[in-house]
Amino acid sequence: MRPERLWILGGAFTAVILLVAGYYLAIQPRYQEADDLRTLANDTTVDVAKLRSQIADLDKENKRLNEYTAQVKEDLAALPETDSVAALLREVQVAGDLTGVTVSGVSVGGATDLTVAGPLTVHTLPISLTASGPAAKINPFLDQLQKVQPRALLVGAVNAATTDGKTSLSLTIQAFYATGK
Repeated sequence: MRPERLWILGGAFTAVILLVAGYYLAIQPRYQEADDLRTLANDTTVDVAKLRSQIADLDKENKRLNEYTAQVKEDLAALPETDSVAALLREVQVAGDLTGVTVSGVSVGGATDLTVAGPLTVHTLPISLTASGPAAKINPFLDQLQKVQPRALLVGAVNAATTDGKTSLSLTIQAFYATGK
């Protein structure tokens, strides 16, 4: 073989190697980088759509802000700033009088703190009491305690016994109050 042909073949072979090496070292990483950027752009588009949906939901909630504020004020009104045991006992007695149930044997325990998020410190007072009256008037009495009277109360345990058409209840109630309003 003649040396001129060897040089031509060697040059062609070198050119092919340079083209292949150039593709894998310079061009192919750029294609990969472009694919990565496209994937990132698609992921970002999906994230933007989710965020826009969340913003729309928050806008809807924001339109009800006055309603929420009124509810918070109403709920805070059910939490006096002190334990007000005397007022609480009067409220329980009034609930009994309004519904025709006799309330007796009331005992109030010591306050304990509840873990609550926010600036308030909420306390609970355990109360045990006995109530008696006609069976038909017991549910209205419990409704009066939990739903009607102004203080936040939670009826916990209820033990009922009926004798001679009269129902006797032993109730455990939690009364709440908040400091730091």
